[in-house]
Amino acid sequence: MNFYNAFMSVFEKGELGQVRKNLMKLASGHVLEIGVGTGVNLSYYDYDAIDKLTLTDLKLSPLVETRLSENVEFVEADVQDLPFKDMTFDTVVISLVFCSVRDVNRGLSEIKRVLKSEGKIIFIEHVRPELSPLDTLSDAVTPLWRKMASNCHLNRDFLESLNENGFDYSVKSRFNKTAFVAGIGNTKAT
Repeated sequence: MNFYNAFMSVFEKGELGQVRKNLMKLASGHVLEIGVGTGVNLSYYDYDAIDKLTLTDLKLSPLVETRLSENVEFVEADVQDLPFKDMTFDTVVISLVFCSVRDVNRGLSEIKRVLKSEGKIIFIEHVRPELSPLDTLSDAVTPLWRKMASNCHLNRDFLESLNENGFDYSVKSRFNKTAFVAGIGNTKAT
């Protein structure tokens, strides 16, 4: 098991794993997963509801490579510049990615572009906690943490970013002392 999976295993055995299990089974049609990483979500999809699963990340993990098949493909891509046609996907899955995306607005704009108008997003992100003193602690720690953890921000407001970029959403869960948020969304009707 690599370092990231070992570190995250504490969260995965807790509420994060349960939230993944509940949300990932809602993905359907042509599905795009942004930032597949080590492939944690792959065990939770309902493959009977998925026509095709396209996985993206900056590089392919050996743990994901073993899961590729005719209906599961990997495309090396950055969310800020997705190599897909407009309105391609029925579902876009975002899981612990936007904390480290350099230009959140550009990334969300790309997701909106490749998502079908009736499509949905499924998201799990860690965010700035709502509880004190965790909120101010996340602000204080983030500058150093970003340098150590590949630009990971512990204090981003992902929900506000969704709102600003034309998404409606429903929060299904806030957990780990409100440091994580999970939900489902779609593009706002214009």
